Amino acid sequence: MKSVTFVVLNWNGEKIISKCLRAALGALDHYEGRGEVLVVDNGSKDKSVPIIKSDHPKARLICLKENIGFSAGNNLGVKESLGDIVVLLNNDAYVHPDFLTPIIPHFAEDQVFSVNPKVYGPDGLIIGRTSAYFRRGMIKSRTSNDIYSAPVPCLFAGGGVGAFDKGKYLALGGLLDLLYWEDFELGYRAWKQRGWRTIYEPRSLVYHDFGTSFRKVFTRKELKSLSNRNRFLFQWYAISDPSLIMIHMGYLPFVLIYSLLKGKMSYTIGFIQALLEWRRFKQQVRQKVPNVDGTLRDREILEIVRDRAM
Repeated sequence: MKSVTFVVLNWNGEKIISKCLRAALGALDHYEGRGEVLVVDNGSKDKSVPIIKSDHPKARLICLKENIGFSAGNNLGVKESLGDIVVLLNNDAYVHPDFLTPIIPHFAEDQVFSVNPKVYGPDGLIIGRTSAYFRRGMIKSRTSNDIYSAPVPCLFAGGGVGAFDKGKYLALGGLLDLLYWEDFELGYRAWKQRGWRTIYEPRSLVYHDFGTSFRKVFTRKELKSLSNRNRFLFQWYAISDPSLIMIHMGYLPFVLIYSLLKGKMSYTIGFIQALLEWRRFKQQVRQKVPNVDGTLRDREILEIVRDRAM
């Protein structure tokens, strides 16, 4: 039976980390295989580390002197993990005791890269199967609600709740620094470069209080601009289909003008930020992502993961 590591990324989470760790350790108690909880503390300035050391001695702890970011922190945790399967868990995510039972069997298939659970958010929000579609020249992300009752292919597993094959994760180069699009990009890269699949598993459950850490750092407007910036960066880097590129270039001037007229400044700001960031982002890709010829084309991926309910 495959071994499992819960990689919990923590930053100033003194009020929430105990609930997260109790849930993860409880899930391991329900699992027949070997497992561990590994906490990567991202330079917390509060009482997180003393709480983890005193109240959760079973959790392994890596303490960083400074916050190295979401993607780099998770990549470090995966590299240092002991499990065959790693579950990337935000400190504001709480897994069901039987979380692992439906997920782990999927990894017996050689082509499975990751598995995404059903996620319950605040106020009863349900995040289900992740998908994508191309409209008005842009790739757009979509999540279903509770319409699937059996496992189905999906685009990506969430970077704060998903389970990943450690060997495949490292072979791909891990998460890029692409806030709000890093898990989308990794899942898309796995499909495109290797044909490695992500599965949505609705029987595996997580509660996630989305964005607890990000809300401490960014305003809502800043987050929207960052998300738009990173969507542009993903689009320019990941999409290679000539017809989709032409559609994007054709729509772009009109969408930018429309956004300005409607006062949606975050879209225009995101575009400008993406232009300024493009050279640095390409350098990051060259350093982190192995150069592998693609297995699937863009349109093939979008067809496999599209939401049939649309």
